[in-house]
Amino acid sequence: MPPRSPGIEPLLTALQVQVEALQAREPELRASRDPEDLRRMRVAVRRLRATLRASRSLFGRSAVDGLRDELGWLGTALGRVRDLDMVGASVAAELGSLESSTRRESRALLRRLDADRDRAWDRLHVVLDGARYARLLRRLKMLPGRTPRRAADVSLAEAAAAEWTTLRRAVKHLPGHPSAAELHEIRIRVKRSRYAAELARAAGGRRAEKFIDQAKAIQDILGEHQDGVVIEEYLHDVIDRREAAHALEEQLVRRLRKRRTKTRAAFFHEWPRLARRGRKAWATTA
Repeated sequence: MPPRSPGIEPLLTALQVQVEALQAREPELRASRDPEDLRRMRVAVRRLRATLRASRSLFGRSAVDGLRDELGWLGTALGRVRDLDMVGASVAAELGSLESSTRRESRALLRRLDADRDRAWDRLHVVLDGARYARLLRRLKMLPGRTPRRAADVSLAEAAAAEWTTLRRAVKHLPGHPSAAELHEIRIRVKRSRYAAELARAAGGRRAEKFIDQAKAIQDILGEHQDGVVIEEYLHDVIDRREAAHALEEQLVRRLRKRRTKTRAAFFHEWPRLARRGRKAWATTA
């Protein structure tokens, strides 16, 4: 058996902590339908996927990628509920300030949102009660106890540097006017880079901390942009084509697009700061 790498213990600890967090959130989520419990469970899923991504050299690509795919399936089920919670809260906040002529359509839209959210929560409970979820939990619990195959070949700093390099190149290749899908892909890469940096924060020190803080800020900016996209898509799908309903959709979409323009500008304003912090944190390792 090769000597144990310094990167192994933080990885195994992170896996254990996030599996426990996933299990801890589940009963609370079932009992309360609280958006905050939902958010915490989604965070546990995302962090688990990031930790597994950094663990490929330990446990083998096929085993790790299989688990990450299953966590992606669970994350999608959680994300559907979260999206409808977010759409409902955002739309309700906007409707109060719209023209009174759309009140009837506003009430109908809120009723539709409530019904869709209830159905999404019911489907999520079916997922959590199912054999596939139970099997995923068993596999996650067993993984930290497996003997790593290449115990000397783990560098969390190198993993963080690699994620940063991938993110930097992706932003560099963005067109002048990126689409919503392209910005959403950048957000995913920012999250990966941030979570990898959190695993390597002991090696990265203060520079890594600054990078993590700025990555979180950009992640929030791009998250707000993507929320606007999700809300607009939902409105387009559910609002009927009657004149008054269409007027309601137009008012809401106008506001959404104005906010998306601001968040897009905010991303390009904040990106150079993250680029500087990324270079300082990971250039030597890369």
